[in-house]
Amino acid sequence: MGGIGVPLADVLVVVSLALLVVRPALWSMVLLACQGMIVALLAVVASAGSGGWIAAAVIVLTKVVAIPGVLWWVVRRTGSENAVDWPSPWSWLVGAGMVLVVRLSLPTFAAGLNPAHTVLLGTALEVCLLGLAGMVGGRLLLAQAVHLVVIENGLYCAGLALTGGLPAALELGTAVDLLLVVFVLAWLSHHVHRLRLPLHVDELRQLRG
Repeated sequence: MGGIGVPLADVLVVVSLALLVVRPALWSMVLLACQGMIVALLAVVASAGSGGWIAAAVIVLTKVVAIPGVLWWVVRRTGSENAVDWPSPWSWLVGAGMVLVVRLSLPTFAAGLNPAHTVLLGTALEVCLLGLAGMVGGRLLLAQAVHLVVIENGLYCAGLALTGGLPAALELGTAVDLLLVVFVLAWLSHHVHRLRLPLHVDELRQLRG
């Protein structure tokens, strides 16, 4: 990973932290699209040859255009940006603490690895933990979908760190699977809203008979 890769990795972590606290749904979709673009750039920087550009094109189509577009469509159909509720601000403090712990402990566990790959591996772990914090702290279906994408971005960065570039066919398959999962969650959120049922996960549990 070249010199530009380290700043990109840091920006990816910052965007993941921001997704824990930003409230308006529009800004959440914008941040999610920005995160997808950063992952696409990392794929180009970390991969040699044309494989990185192919993977980047797949990422842009799915994570920058399709997934934020589908989620924003659902938000618009609900008639209010308040239809999406994000984790508590306390999640940001938890997330920042996890990032600090990973930054301090990674050099010990990644001894012997390429320094550039160590940075990207640390970023992958941080992004996965931040996505997990978002899924645990979030209580609405769309918030779950957003942070599921964040976790997948972290896993992709881990693949880049360990392999130096994933095959385009593997990236395409993963992207299609992720798009289908997000589409199902978005479709479910839309129809739950149409039935005037709560979108809150804890309230949905109370509907079980």
